[in-house]
Amino acid sequence: MVKNPKGNFSVHWVSKYKEFFDIMDRDGNGKVNEDEFVDSTTERAQQVLPSWRAMAVNGILYNAFHLWWLNENTIYPKSFTFQEMLGSEEAEIPITREKIDINAKDWLNVLDLDCDGKLMVDEYANFLTIFRNTAKVQDIFDVIDWNEDGVIDTNEFIDAFVGYWADQEASSSDVLFGTRY
Repeated sequence: MVKNPKGNFSVHWVSKYKEFFDIMDRDGNGKVNEDEFVDSTTERAQQVLPSWRAMAVNGILYNAFHLWWLNENTIYPKSFTFQEMLGSEEAEIPITREKIDINAKDWLNVLDLDCDGKLMVDEYANFLTIFRNTAKVQDIFDVIDWNEDGVIDTNEFIDAFVGYWADQEASSSDVLFGTRY
């Protein structure tokens, strides 16, 4: 089971989560609702992925929204603020490393258009587009491609994905979803 810090989040971790929250808060009103988290993000996926893969993105996001924010541990089923998002991180939700790995593999499988088990720059660029990235794709790709072989393999993607959600200190995985600055 992934240990929950019970609100003892590092300043860096809170900053990283705020960036993700801002990505999902498409209208900038300080609240994220299911339409923004799932539907609007799926619409961006439809712009860069084949339709069946965009629908897989919809499923991944729907499951994530319902696991973290629309469950028996939360009281904000319609929308949530950043502070409420942090509060949901303090709930005792049984998330294992295995479940995070599975979620990362789901994303990899959706993005891997040629089904070779790795992401090329153009495939990873689709992921960044889905999450409203404005930074240079190659720069972010190079940071995630830790072994510098020109592809993001399964292990690199999973490590970056887990690192993004779990690491309290700064790491190269912090840019996995891109940036909007």
